[in-house]
Amino acid sequence: MAGNVRQQIDSLATANSDNTQWALAQVDVELLALQAAILQAQADPGSNLRDVRQRFDILYSRINTVSNSPLFRALRESDAASQSLARIDIFLSDTVPIIDSSNEDLRSALPELAQRTASVRSWTRQLTLEGVGVLSRSSDAQRVGIADTLSRVSIVATALLVILILMLAALFYMARLAKQQAQEESLVRARLASVIATSLDAILVVGRDGRIKDFNGAAEGIFGYRRDEAMGELVEDLIVPDHLKAAHRDTLQTYLKTGEKGVIGKGRVQLEGRRKNGEVFPLEVSVSTAESEDGEIFVAFLRDISRREAAKQELIKARDDAVAGERAKAELIAVMSHEMRTPLNGMLGTLDLIDPEKRGPKDAAYLDIIRASGNQLLYHVDNVLEVSRAEAGKMVLAHEPFSIRSLVREVVDGQQRVAETRGNHLSYSVRTRGQDYAIGDPVRIRQVLLNLVGNAIKFTRNGTVEVEAVRLDDGNMTEFRVKDTGIGIQPQDLQRVFDEFVTLDVSYTRAEGGTGLGLSIVKHLAKAMGGTVGLESAPGEGSLFWVRLPLPQIADDADPFSTHAGPAAEAEPVAPRKILIVEDNRINRIVLRDLLEQDGHQVDEATNGQLGVEATGRSVYDLVFMDISMPVLDGVEATRAIRRAEGSGLRLPIIALTAHALPAEKERFRAAGMDDILVKPISRKSLRQVLQAYLGQKPAAKAATTPRPEGPKIVDHAQFDELSNSLGRERAAKLVEDFLGETGAAIDTITQRLAAGETDETIRKDVHHAAGSAALLGAELLRGELARVEEGLKTGERYDQVTAGQITDAWQSTVRVLEGYLRNA
Repeated sequence: MAGNVRQQIDSLATANSDNTQWALAQVDVELLALQAAILQAQADPGSNLRDVRQRFDILYSRINTVSNSPLFRALRESDAASQSLARIDIFLSDTVPIIDSSNEDLRSALPELAQRTASVRSWTRQLTLEGVGVLSRSSDAQRVGIADTLSRVSIVATALLVILILMLAALFYMARLAKQQAQEESLVRARLASVIATSLDAILVVGRDGRIKDFNGAAEGIFGYRRDEAMGELVEDLIVPDHLKAAHRDTLQTYLKTGEKGVIGKGRVQLEGRRKNGEVFPLEVSVSTAESEDGEIFVAFLRDISRREAAKQELIKARDDAVAGERAKAELIAVMSHEMRTPLNGMLGTLDLIDPEKRGPKDAAYLDIIRASGNQLLYHVDNVLEVSRAEAGKMVLAHEPFSIRSLVREVVDGQQRVAETRGNHLSYSVRTRGQDYAIGDPVRIRQVLLNLVGNAIKFTRNGTVEVEAVRLDDGNMTEFRVKDTGIGIQPQDLQRVFDEFVTLDVSYTRAEGGTGLGLSIVKHLAKAMGGTVGLESAPGEGSLFWVRLPLPQIADDADPFSTHAGPAAEAEPVAPRKILIVEDNRINRIVLRDLLEQDGHQVDEATNGQLGVEATGRSVYDLVFMDISMPVLDGVEATRAIRRAEGSGLRLPIIALTAHALPAEKERFRAAGMDDILVKPISRKSLRQVLQAYLGQKPAAKAATTPRPEGPKIVDHAQFDELSNSLGRERAAKLVEDFLGETGAAIDTITQRLAAGETDETIRKDVHHAAGSAALLGAELLRGELARVEEGLKTGERYDQVTAGQITDAWQSTVRVLEGYLRNA
């Protein structure tokens, strides 16, 4: 655009210097002047012809200008003008020789020259008129072009003006913004300086050379140096303790050389500092880097945490004291409860030996009172133990198959007599939708139901108590309900009843006694089993307690080692057979052998799985009892070896012997080739049932060989009495002595290794062996503790001194009961 403007200006400048229109007009004027000069020369024969020649030269010059000047290029492009110029050029060319001739020749040619000049007059007129038209049109186009150019120039100028205005506005805004930022930065610097000056934390600015560049007021108060004393000094000389100087120096040098930051940018780090007086105290330090005019600097925030550390130590001490107190209280409760249970069991056991028929009615009544009071006290002691175990987190739950209907029926049947004494009607209903069998801890669930039913009976007189078990919609959740028509509970007490040692009537005239632990134990047990408890009640209308527990369902035929058709009838002994016992526990072998021999069977023994496999290869047996945990070769591998040797021949019944088995292990036993499982303690009844099932004359349903534990007992007197009757008192006494000697040594080893946190296969086998011996003699308390430990060891759980102490307590209680038996033998 700038070039176009320049061209237009040059064009205007050229047009002003050479007036084209004037030049064209002069062509016509000069032709007329030539005509006039010729006429004058004709009229005056004595005149000088110089004027004629001069006028011709001027005309010739004018025509030459029009023919060659760039100003007339547009004119020459016109056809009419081009034709006129051609005619005029011919005239000029023909006239030049005449003009250049002598005066005589020129004068004689004047008439002809006048005629020629007159003839060319029309062509000059046409050239002039055409030139005026062409030049007029050119001027118009030039004016339009100039106008367009000026318009574009004005637009550009306007745009430039707008841009300039915007730039000025932007510059003004930026100037204001810069001024505002400068003010804000000034305020920030002032605030920062104020924060640094008033900060409760010490703030140090240190250069790369380790010298202090800034030292705030808090630093003066913490370290004891004035700011002018600290400025420019090495930080390690002022505040770093002597034993940390080398580490500080190495860390700084490492960062300067390699860029390894160490504590820089790591957040708050606890270190130690030194005051001016030499005192070393704990510091919380946070270090970061920044850039300054002098290069990189280190900014350190330091907080004196002496008081916090002192308070922390006080809290730790207070916590340790509280924990020690709680532990001492728990241990006292546990020890006292165990110590109380021992004489109570002795007293109750002795009462069972007294024949009330040989006493008078009054003595019999006294014995009933003593027995009832002792049982009640034993129940309370057991509750205290259960709460202590739950609070210590040492409760080990079983996961075994059981029948919900059978469990509820057992609880209700056991409480019928108590309910009748208070005039109550006790009933139950089970709605499991064909899903009666579940996996859970039947002992704990029985305890929950016993506490709820006992509580309902206690606070209901001449009413009804109903126990319900219902499978909920998801199938794996079961709800147990206990409804009564008793006295009910006030709304403000609905939540308190589940607290420990809560009795709603605390007056001396209250009608019902109790420790206030029954419902608390229900809550603890339900929580331990992953369930919830709840209560609905109204005063005078009765109460509804419910417990929801996750109990995964199993099919009726899911357990290959038990039937669930109900209690088996008393089995008769089968015809004498040849039986092999594969058991490493001597006491277990003695009991099982004597029971079998008393029924007339021929018995061989093997002390490990390898010997058992070899025995089946040498002799033909009708049945094998196979222990699970044995040295050399365990029962599972021995069973596999026997099955491989059988091929497609007759199948030898193999019955597993174990004190405790998880459902998954039962499936493993079945997969190995075992036909059934006999859970210790082994009674004559269960032994005959399994023999009848596999060796009887007629096929019989497999016996329910997995006995249901009835609750925590030190020794199952029924089991022990059956053993004593089967073996004879002398043989049984010898068996007890052997048990006390062998198992006592094993218990010492087990408790020591458990307290040390050992979990290897050796200790698991020792626990299994001891549990089997305890189960054989009916030592339920000891067997239960050992079985729970064995179950935990199988899953990798570690135990401590608390568990070892529980096993020791169970062993001591068992020893006292068995020693009492020996004294009376």
